[in-house]
Amino acid sequence: MPKVTKRASKQTAEAKKQISKAAKSFGDVSRKAAETAKKTAKEVAKTRDAKTAKKQLKNAQGAVKTAASAGATLVKTAVKTGKKNAKTVSGSKEMKTLRANAKRASSATKKAAGTATKAAKQSSSAAAKKARAKTTAAAKKARSK
Repeated sequence: MPKVTKRASKQTAEAKKQISKAAKSFGDVSRKAAETAKKTAKEVAKTRDAKTAKKQLKNAQGAVKTAASAGATLVKTAVKTGKKNAKTVSGSKEMKTLRANAKRASSATKKAAGTATKAAKQSSSAAAKKARAKTTAAAKKARSK
C-alpha cells in the first residue's frame, strides 16, 4: 500500500511542476505580446499615414474634416499592422512552448488525480477487509466462550 501512495505523491509533484512550467510559458507569451504591441505602435508611428496625420493636424487645426479622414486612415493602418503582428505572436516559439507545457500540465494533473483515486480506493478496501476480519475473529471468540 505505501507504494501506491508514493506513486500518487510523485505524480502530484509532477503535475505541480508541469503547471508551474505552463505558468512560466504563459508569462513568456505575455512578454512577447507586449513587445510585439510596442513594436507595432512604433511601426504605426513611423508610417506615412501617421506622419501625414500629424502634419495635417498641425497645419490645419481648424479643418476638422481633413484631420478626421487622416485619423481614419491611420486607424486602418494600425489595424492592418496589428493583425500582421498578432500572427507573429501566435506563431512564436513562446506560444508553441506554452501550448506544449499546458498540455503536459493537463495530462500530469489527470494522471495524478486518477492515481490518488486509485490509492484511496485500495486503502479503503484494505481497511474494510481488515475490519471484516477483526469482526469475524471477535464473533468466533465470542462464540467459543
